[in-house]
Amino acid sequence: MSTNANSVRIGNVIEHQKKLWRIVKTEHTMPGKGGAFIQMELKDLTSGTKLNERFRSSENIEVVRLDQKQFQ
Repeated sequence: MSTNANSVRIGNVIEHQKKLWRIVKTEHTMPGKGGAFIQMELKDLTSGTKLNERFRSSENIEVVRLDQKQFQ
């Protein structure tokens, strides 16, 4: 589900660079010069590595919904 960068929250899982990332921190910044952006700290779900990434406020981000199921 594609959504605006302003509407993502901490704990959401997004698809970025063909990997699944959990949002750990967000910071909305409006500099005096240039457009507003959102600084996010992301954690890879498979390897656990962290990434700091900037997204423009108007940019669309792919939010992923994960379901847990129990198997035997």
